[in-house]
Amino acid sequence: MSRKIFPLYILAVILLAACGSKGFSLEFSLPAATDTNYTVRYYASDKRGGMTVESVVIIAKGKGSIKCPAIKPCLMYLYTGSAAPLAIFAERGDKITVEGKSADPYAWTIGGNDINLRLSQWRNDNAKTLAANNPDSTNLAVARFVMNNPEAEIAPILLLTSFSRNDDETLFRRLWQRLPDQGAAREWARMAARADMPDGIIHTPGRLHSMAMRSLANGIDTICTDSVKATILFFWNNGLDNRKETFDSIKALVREFPDSASRVIADICLDPDSLGWRSPLRSDSLEKVVRMWAPAGMADPRLMRLGVTRSPFYIVFSPDGHQRYRGDNRENAFKTFRSIAGTEAD
Repeated sequence: MSRKIFPLYILAVILLAACGSKGFSLEFSLPAATDTNYTVRYYASDKRGGMTVESVVIIAKGKGSIKCPAIKPCLMYLYTGSAAPLAIFAERGDKITVEGKSADPYAWTIGGNDINLRLSQWRNDNAKTLAANNPDSTNLAVARFVMNNPEAEIAPILLLTSFSRNDDETLFRRLWQRLPDQGAAREWARMAARADMPDGIIHTPGRLHSMAMRSLANGIDTICTDSVKATILFFWNNGLDNRKETFDSIKALVREFPDSASRVIADICLDPDSLGWRSPLRSDSLEKVVRMWAPAGMADPRLMRLGVTRSPFYIVFSPDGHQRYRGDNRENAFKTFRSIAGTEAD
């Protein structure tokens, strides 16, 4: 057995041993016509480290149960099919009950502790919104709760498990910073095993004053945010969905702000291959746009400082170099750019 695998093996043995008195259980009581399988997944850890545990619970005639290894408290995700996974809090010795009179997971009541009951109540109250599977509507429902109840123990859980950060990163950051107990919030982030918050902290994205990078037109171009009214950077890879629509919208933005001396509009390809960068540019026919290339992709130190974590991705900067918008919502990015750049008549 390799040295790398051995610690994980030991941890797995320890966690499996916790299935008894040190684990927790889930017991289902659903409509009698329910015959299906559900997946449960969570991050189990102890002082030595952690690992992701995934199991399947079999539901027959509405009944089913499963025992789960756990040493430290954890956040579990219950996958029930088309619905978004349900967040469940569990710690050693808990007997988690999942009860429902319908097939709608958002109408179920999950018990075993007060946190699960509060999460169930929120899901019950917002069942129609959640069933619609619209990120904007769900984000708004979470935002309302967090704004009105920032001190609630389930506030960080809802942000971590129900809020789509990809669809509104700015609002996510604003809501997270409203949480009064940041220490507790970081612990919830650890339990949620968020890849974008490995230490449970939202790091302030870097400011940008100037950045030189390979460009199509000049070999090297330098972006300077303090010499223009507004700057927008668009990061992309080949295989981008709706590529024509995306770049047509950038063309339209250029027409709105034709004076390239007063603003910067740049697209940055993250593909490692120069041919993969240059080939699609021929069909875009973009003018007055800085066309740049970062072959190291998101591993580029400059992009890491800016917090570029995915593609496609937009960042809008004000003249002081601060990031005024970051995320993958094109409309919100353009709206922020317009509000900073003003109109060409200004």
